[in-house]
Amino acid sequence: MTTTPYRDYLFGLIISIALAGWLAFLGLTAALTPDLGWSIVALLTAAIWVGGPLAILLIIVWLYYLSRDRGRVPGRVHAWLFLPTLIAMLIYPASESFEKSKRERFSDAHPYIAETHVNLSGKDLWIDTTPYATTSSGAGPRMPFAAAESQQFMVFNRYPSPAATQPFPYDGTRLREDIAQYRYLSASGDAVAASLPLTRLAYPDVARFSSALNTPDRSMLRYLYFHYPDRVEVAPVLNRLAGMTEQRLDRKGQHGLVLLSAVNYTSSAIARLEVNGQTLDIGDRALVSVAPLPAACHDFARPIGAAFIMLSRPLALRWQTTGAPGTPETPEAPEPSSTANAAHPWHTATLHAPAFRHPEPVDGESTLMRLQLYFLPDGTVEVERFVQVHLPKDKLGIRATGVPARAAPYASCGGAYSTYNPQTVPLLAN
Repeated sequence: MTTTPYRDYLFGLIISIALAGWLAFLGLTAALTPDLGWSIVALLTAAIWVGGPLAILLIIVWLYYLSRDRGRVPGRVHAWLFLPTLIAMLIYPASESFEKSKRERFSDAHPYIAETHVNLSGKDLWIDTTPYATTSSGAGPRMPFAAAESQQFMVFNRYPSPAATQPFPYDGTRLREDIAQYRYLSASGDAVAASLPLTRLAYPDVARFSSALNTPDRSMLRYLYFHYPDRVEVAPVLNRLAGMTEQRLDRKGQHGLVLLSAVNYTSSAIARLEVNGQTLDIGDRALVSVAPLPAACHDFARPIGAAFIMLSRPLALRWQTTGAPGTPETPEAPEPSSTANAAHPWHTATLHAPAFRHPEPVDGESTLMRLQLYFLPDGTVEVERFVQVHLPKDKLGIRATGVPARAAPYASCGGAYSTYNPQTVPLLAN
């Protein structure tokens, strides 16, 4: 078999090289240009308006060669007519795949950090969110963090960036050890305006989730920043559990973790809450007041986080309310009057979780125990214990100790069972 000279297909080869060269130029331009934005539209337009006619002409010439040579066009000619174009078209997708893999490796080593900020300083704050941060809406946090909005917390996720000029304040999921000051930005956001001493609280024991969650540090940690006039306190806390996470922990038989909810019948909003020294993630706003009986309920008990608690031992509660700025008392200070709500003193209470009348777990009972706290107008706190029970046919039941006797005269929102639909979730004997 004689070798067919390439010159018999020279015109088609020239078109092929021209088309491939044009697409390669556009692909390299897209791959090497960061943050293309709307420029990608111009590149696509150029690819269509120049590459389209060349591609049509190439196909017409190819069909002509097939007809002229009665289908005996050599395979290497087919390859030269089309492979350069196909390779050129793969430049940008290959570049994107490489960049995506690089971003994923960076993200694995530098995960985003969930932060909640509570303004108890009495003044507007410009929080440093560099390199960038987003709220649940996808937009950046709105500045300043106004003192007048102390009941509304600032909640966002902070993301690292390999191109950032300033080092990220976290090493993996942990706050860097060398950070001893918290800095605030100027109103323009481009300069450091002030800084305060940063006090760190202990980390929760997220290692206890390792058997149930693949990445417990990343999925379970949130950093709560409490901004006072003279300092900032940062408390790493257990993130409030999503429903699917609760189910995974329950299926794995997670013991010792207690999920808490609360209803506040006092006259002041609660901005910070601890149980047995563990700070709770109470959400994106303070635990606001609910009018007690005889008023109608307007805000049922709210989830306020999780903690590892031995329910056979007393529960030590500490909390602070919103109000005029002041320096919180130390834990060893005497318990303040319940009327001392003008500043941010620590309020304290010691509780004993009630036991079920039938202490042995029933079939299908969850390993995740739950407590509902009742903050009463006289400054005291009561607690109700309850647990979910998985019934046949994927139904759910509730076993609860009921509204505490001292809380009953105030409980306009009822007990823990009131948050469930009585038509589908039965109340079981406790």
